[in-house]
Amino acid sequence: MFLERASLKQFRNYDQAHIDFLHPITFFIGENGSGKTSLLEAIYCALRGQSFHPFIQNQFIKKGKTEAKVTLSLKEEEGQSELQSFFSVKENNFLKKEHFYCGKKVKSSFFVKKYPCFVFTESSLKCIRQGPGERRDFIESLFYSEEHSKAKKEFYELLKQKRQLLKNYKKERIKEQDFFPLFKILNQKFLERSKKLVQARIEILKQIFQFLEPISSSFFSHKSSLAFCYKIKESATESFSSNREGESESESEETLQEKPSSFMMDKLFTFLELDLKEKESLEISLGTPLSGPQKHEIIFLFNGEDSRNFCSKGQQRTYILSLLLSHLQSIPEAFLFLDDVLLELDEEVQKRFLDLLEKNHCQSFLTSCSMVPFKVKKSSFFYVRKGQITTEKN
Repeated sequence: MFLERASLKQFRNYDQAHIDFLHPITFFIGENGSGKTSLLEAIYCALRGQSFHPFIQNQFIKKGKTEAKVTLSLKEEEGQSELQSFFSVKENNFLKKEHFYCGKKVKSSFFVKKYPCFVFTESSLKCIRQGPGERRDFIESLFYSEEHSKAKKEFYELLKQKRQLLKNYKKERIKEQDFFPLFKILNQKFLERSKKLVQARIEILKQIFQFLEPISSSFFSHKSSLAFCYKIKESATESFSSNREGESESESEETLQEKPSSFMMDKLFTFLELDLKEKESLEISLGTPLSGPQKHEIIFLFNGEDSRNFCSKGQQRTYILSLLLSHLQSIPEAFLFLDDVLLELDEEVQKRFLDLLEKNHCQSFLTSCSMVPFKVKKSSFFYVRKGQITTEKN
């Protein structure tokens, strides 16, 4: 699978643009506001149907226009494929999106299953620098198997139903004799789907840490230990380290490496069930869910300390990049989008990162405000100036 060509029409600040991709690594170099991130978004949108940035979606379309189009040409095992995405503004400023695969109209979910895409932007750093919601979102953004994606979708659908049922009871829209039988049935389903989502998160995390040590050692000292803790509540914590020798434990932590996988998951499921039962009465009283994976905490540790407080900004950036590159080791083919990824990294760390990227089997697209100060194999460079793309540096 290889993206050979991308064409844009009236997308963001571009009237027309055509790019031929010749190498696995592509750099877009330009000043802030020149349009280089828009190129990443255009490709990503054609593969996902939405941006990786949380902004008003009709901003896809160039100002003053009413429609935009992105066309991708890919070389795949079965031959050449063409993907097209059309964006148009309808009544009430509503954005209409249409997607086509080899001329046949499809849903965006068709592309999601077929073309794994992973993104690093400044927002990715929220995974470490901000709250547990950002870390949960980051891990779930790495789901790519149908089983994991289904677990995520079904859990959040049921969470919405539970939230609505509790709200209706709190506001006396449903009678007590009707509420409790429904709540009992729904809560049992909620527990089952919670288990599946927790298992999916742990499987992704363990998969990442299985490959993490050789990658993280390229950025950090060999004595450094990267680990995660999965917390259902303060007294129910499980952790896993990339470097057993440098691992540290506290009394409230159980180490995944020391336990059979089935035992570890059974223990987590027990914590999950106990927490749900403990908070059931309070949930009914307050009219909102208080237990479940939407409340769980994932903490990334560096030498046994919380990376939010212990790591510098550059270390936090390389930590997330290490997780992402480790995750890609188990995926046969994927597209990787890296927006201003080299910021806050010194030149030596940049070189190590790009060396790892060269060995990766994914097709990668990077943006940067400045030239890379050393040679990068298997790469192409495009220079972006005010919505214009050229292969010439000056």
